[in-house]
Formats: sequence, structure tokens, C-alpha cells
Amino acid sequence: MRYLALDVGNQRVGVAVGNSELRLATPLRVIQRTSIEQDAARLLELVREYDAETIVVGLPRNADNTPSAQETLTRHFVDALKPFIALPFVWHDERYSTSAALQQQRARGVNEKRSRATLDANAAAVILQDYLDAMEKVES
Repeated sequence: MRYLALDVGNQRVGVAVGNSELRLATPLRVIQRTSIEQDAARLLELVREYDAETIVVGLPRNADNTPSAQETLTRHFVDALKPFIALPFVWHDERYSTSAALQQQRARGVNEKRSRATLDANAAAVILQDYLDAMEKVES
């Protein structure tokens, strides 16, 4: 099965792609948010291009597992996308995904300017990789 993953922010959406057979998530791109119609159209293009069957969305919870203010905004964004994208949306805990993505970028020697431009897509890949790894544990 092919997946897209989203790391939803107020201004940008990081997107990653992954495959359950390979169990590998790859950062794809960062979409600058404009209107829900345009955001949905860009995401739908990626769904078609990568034959995605499910969209995994990072759920931004607080460290103590309570809902965060960003979680409410993310849920509203996804609810607004659903009429445009007829695929299942799956929530996955995204706590610490951005810090993990930043650490990975630093370890690879990505410079600070490039880091900011790709961080959201890398965070989406961290979310998706964690989701794929969790699926593998359940199947084992």
C-alpha cells in the first residue's frame, strides 16, 4: 500500500510518501498553504502521482498526551480536505517528529537555510516512518 503523510502547520504542510512493502518513508515536498481548495488540489495531484491509498496525518499532541491547540487546527484542516480527497485519513502521533527531523538534517550536514526549507517534509517522513514501523510490529 502507498501512503502520503502530512505534517500540518499553520503556513506549510510537509508531505512525505511511503510504501508498506518497502517500509520506507521519503520526504517529498513542502506546500505553502493558501486556500483549502488550492491546498486540496495540490495534495490530490500528489495522491494521483504516487497512487496513494491512505493519508497519514501527524497528530500534534502535548507531551502529556492531551490535545494541543495545534491538534484542533490540524483536525479542522483535515476535515476541510475530506470533501476534496476521497481517501482514508489516519491519525498518527507526531510528538517530537520535528525535533527528530532537525537532528537527522544536522547529522547529514544540511545547512540551516536548506534545513528550514525542507524541515516540514522531513518531519512528515518521520511521522510516516514511525507509522510504517508500528504497522510492522503489529504484523509480526
